[in-house]
Amino acid sequence: MKKPGFIVAETFLSLVLVASLAAVAALAIDIKTDGKLIPPELYGGKSQSSQASQQSSVESKDESSQSEQQSSSEEKQESKQESKQESKQESKQENKQESKAEASKAEKPKQQSSASSEKPEQTNDNALKLILEAPENLSTQPQELEEFLDRYGIGFDQVSFDHVIVVDHEDSTAKVYCYQKNYDGYWWNIAGDGKPITDKAFIGEEGTGYDLSPESKKTPLGIYHLGDGFYIGDKPKTNYPMFEITKNTYWVDDPASAFYNTKVEGTDRKDWSSADHMISEKDAYKYGIVIDYNTDNIDHSLGNSIFMSCGNAPSEGSIVVPQNVMKAILEWLDEDGINYIYIVP
Repeated sequence: MKKPGFIVAETFLSLVLVASLAAVAALAIDIKTDGKLIPPELYGGKSQSSQASQQSSVESKDESSQSEQQSSSEEKQESKQESKQESKQESKQENKQESKAEASKAEKPKQQSSASSEKPEQTNDNALKLILEAPENLSTQPQELEEFLDRYGIGFDQVSFDHVIVVDHEDSTAKVYCYQKNYDGYWWNIAGDGKPITDKAFIGEEGTGYDLSPESKKTPLGIYHLGDGFYIGDKPKTNYPMFEITKNTYWVDDPASAFYNTKVEGTDRKDWSSADHMISEKDAYKYGIVIDYNTDNIDHSLGNSIFMSCGNAPSEGSIVVPQNVMKAILEWLDEDGINYIYIVP
């Protein structure tokens, strides 16, 4: 049995030990957690939830890194593929362009060779291809011209002119042919064998006739000398004698006038009650030729104002053709030639 002194000593030592441990614990709490309970992480331990969280975080980072690496790798592969495809396409396009360029270069000599091998033809500004020089080795007469002359009862040996416009009509429409004679007496058709220079011509709305009255709207039949040409605005490229229509140009159609069926400039000597103020017909008289019907030894009982001019409808007696054709005819006619028109019966 322990003595009371020993019991007191043991109790005292136990209390001292407990107090010491408590002081150490309190000091640890104060230092590490500012008075809070110490979490296991501060003295080396780890909770299960923290370990799981860190492992999950690490795995997530690893997966994210792998995903990014895989995505980056796929993007690089796609980029390389696209780059290769673009490079191939660009290479194909460049090859095509080079092939086209080479083909174009190869075609140009062929085109030039083809153009140089074609028989050269003289052309005018109106894009009408006309044979303005005598073809080589002419030895026969145009069959259609022979037939036209035969209708009038004459042959090639009976004509003295070397340029002739032939108007072959039906009702109020007509075809116009142009012929020229060479030094050997042979004729050629400037539009080509058997071809009219236009098939879109017109004559008087009342048809044709021989003895026309002043009020007639017929075109005179027969063979007539061609008078001066005329124009409004720009003069065509021709050596044929021409006059310019101005605001003072009149063609008198009053049979009672001393100036009947003649051109007059101005009205100083006016004695007529009616006249064609030519400038007012800017389309019809853009280009034209006076036909010498009743212009010499003028008969006031016969018709007047017979021209070849521009138009696309029947007239009051003139022969009308498309404007480009009229211009081409003026360019073809020769000042030194003997120029006639023949309205076929």
